[in-house]
This record gives sequence, structure tokens and C-alpha cells, in this order.
Amino acid sequence: MRPDIDRKFFKNTTDCLEALQKGMVDVMVEDEDVLTDEDMKRMGLKVAFKGKMDLPTAFGFKKGNTELISLFNEFLSQIRSDGTLDSIISFWSSKHVVQWEDIPKIPEVSEGMPLKVGTCAMNAPVSYVLNGTWVGMEVELVRRFAAWIGCPVEVSYFDIPSLIFGLQSGTLDMMMGSITITEERQESIDFGDVFMVKHPAYFVRDNQNAEGQGTVVNRMKGRLYQNIIHDNRWHYISDGLLETLKISFFSVILGSLLGILLCAMAGSRNKFFNGFVSLYVLLMRGIPMLVLLLFMFYVVFSGSGGKPTLVAIIAFALNFASGASGVFRSSLDSVPRGQTEAGLALGFSRLAAFFRIVLPQAVRKGLASFKGNCVTLVKNTSVVGYIAIVDLTRASDIIRSRTFDAFLPLVIISIIYLILAWAIGKILDITLKQRKAYVLRQPS
Repeated sequence: MRPDIDRKFFKNTTDCLEALQKGMVDVMVEDEDVLTDEDMKRMGLKVAFKGKMDLPTAFGFKKGNTELISLFNEFLSQIRSDGTLDSIISFWSSKHVVQWEDIPKIPEVSEGMPLKVGTCAMNAPVSYVLNGTWVGMEVELVRRFAAWIGCPVEVSYFDIPSLIFGLQSGTLDMMMGSITITEERQESIDFGDVFMVKHPAYFVRDNQNAEGQGTVVNRMKGRLYQNIIHDNRWHYISDGLLETLKISFFSVILGSLLGILLCAMAGSRNKFFNGFVSLYVLLMRGIPMLVLLLFMFYVVFSGSGGKPTLVAIIAFALNFASGASGVFRSSLDSVPRGQTEAGLALGFSRLAAFFRIVLPQAVRKGLASFKGNCVTLVKNTSVVGYIAIVDLTRASDIIRSRTFDAFLPLVIISIIYLILAWAIGKILDITLKQRKAYVLRQPS
């Protein structure tokens, strides 16, 4: 390795391209097929030269899953001998933009246990989303394989660490994403037969032939069209927003109920309950949300067939309950005991004094902290993409993987998160005002 070369590593191709376009790096090394001619022209890039190193590409399997590997290798041998494999590679590796109507429609099996396939690539021609459907060279291969063995197929996107973890835990059956075989990787997973050999390409800036040299307004219009309008990509944002709202709403409801239970246990005189609540809060506050989510998905619910959305709701509810219980407990403790005694003196029962006198005051005092917890939960849902849920953040990743625009999709979802945070505060404020009006209207 030459000492005068400074290497930088990026999480994905989109971030690497952004760094190259912004001049943060001079050269990007990627697979030779990662960009079409149209993409390179639009972004002002070109291939300086191609490397000669062979990069054998194959699908990954769980260690010891010899039955599935043998079936896949047999399928691969068959389509290689009849020329199908070469035609698939030729179609997807061509430099033209693949149109939806040109993509082969493979009959899918609708019954039986699905073949669960994870991919770490969201870019053409390997695997990407078009018209709300996973397409690409490797997607076509797994769809043909699933039809060949007679089962449906499910394709999900994972980051590489989650992808390998999912394969090892049995959550996934296969992994793909232009995976290159290396000795180090073979220690963790098994590979099927090599289906193609790629080579590295060295991309550099080519500003002289770049498109989009018009006014700032025209360039922004073009970017908005490319990221939002073209191919109805706004659907990814709307669907992702719905998923974020669904997870957030049910997590808050379930977490609040658990928080009430923990608050009651903490206020009891039973030492076991007190110790349990203290340990629970310690664990939930000490474990990062992402770690808890991965643990619930890959360990607790591994192999259960539970939907990722349900797992996410449970994980976030468990975390939210620890904070909510503290808010509830501190809010109740802040109301002087004399308030309850005054209610009893006026003829209220202990239960009526709690709901009519103590609780309204506790709610007002704890509302700010509770709102903060709700906003934090909504923002934390941005990690659910690690278990293959397409929320707001993952929706932006899908758009970025198609447009290679690292900036605009992130700005759009940031604005949406900001609006959500504002709306949560307003909704809770309105709810409190209605509660106050209800209490005031009750007869004495």
C-alpha cells in the first residue's frame, strides 16, 4: 500500500459518490457496473480505468445449510448450461436504463414457507426498488430459484452486519448484494457457486461533461423531480411516514400502559416490586435502543415468524415504559399529600380524590417530560431499518440509492420529523385542555 494514498471508507455507494462530487475524495473504487452511463453523465463522473483483479460474486448461506446450498448450485448449473444465466447478466449489466415494462415477469408461488432473502445493496443493477417492487440481477435470480423449488420469496434490505447476523440466526435463508467471496467471510458463512466475476472500476470527476449547469432554481427543480416525482418516489416517503406513525403510536400506547404498571409497582411497599422496577429501568436506560431492537428481533423473536413491525413496537414500548414510569412517579410525588387529605375532608372517596384532584395536577406537571419522551421515541424509530422495516429514514435511503442524491431526501425527511415533533406537542396540549375542561364541568 502506497503511503501517499489516504483511504476513506463510507457506509454505502451514495455517501461515497457525494464525497467524490464534493471533492472530499479524488477517486471512488467500486464495482464496474455500479453506475450507468446516464448516471455518470448526470453526476459529472467518468471511469478513469478498470482494475484487473477478479471479484468472484456469489450468494451467501448459513453455515452448514448444505441442503439449500446444493439446491441452489443445481439450479445455477442448470440455468448456466441453457444460457439463461448469461442472458440475465447481459440484460442487467447493460448501460441502458432498465424500464419497468422490459423487466421479465417471473410467475411467483403464493403458498408455502417463503424463501427469506436479505440484500445489502440498493442500487442498480444488483438489487433495487422500482415501482414498489424489488428488481435487479440478483433479485431475478432468487425469484427464478424460488419458483424452481416451488415457494414464495421475500426480499428485504439490511445493513451488512444485520444481514450476516440474520443469516447466522436463521432469520434469513440467503444473502445477496454483490457479495464478493473472501477467506475471512468464508469463516462466518457459506457461499454458493460463483455466478459471475466482476472487476473494480476507478471513478473520478468529469465536470466538463456534467449535466445540470443551469440556474440554481432549475437544478433544484430537477432534483425535486428526480427524488420525488419520477417513478412516484413520493410513495416511499408517504408509506414510510405511515410506518413511522404506526410504530410510534402503538409504542406510546403500550409503553404508557407498561409505565403505569411500573409506576404502581414502584410506589408499593413490596421490596421485590421495587427491586424489579429499579433493575428494569437500569437495563432500559443502559442498553442503546438499536442494541435492544436487534436483540429482540434476532434473539428473542428469532424463528418465531413475528413481523418486524410488531417486534419494533414491543421493543420501543419496553424502552418507553422505563421513561414513562419515571415521569408518572415524579409527577404524582410532586402533588402534596395534603391535596388528597383535603379531598377526603370534602367527602370524596380516596379513588375519587385521586382522579379528580391529584391526577389532573400530576398530568399538568408531567406533560412536558412526557412530550419529550414521545418526541424522542419518534426520532428513535429511525433505526427500525436495521430489521428491514421501511420507515421514513429507510424510505430516504431507497430514494438516495436510486438518485444518488445524498442531500435532498435527508432534508425532506428531517422537515417531516420536525413537523411530527411539533404536532405531538400540539396534540398533547389540546388533550390536556380538554381534560381540564372535563374536570371543571363535573358536579361537586
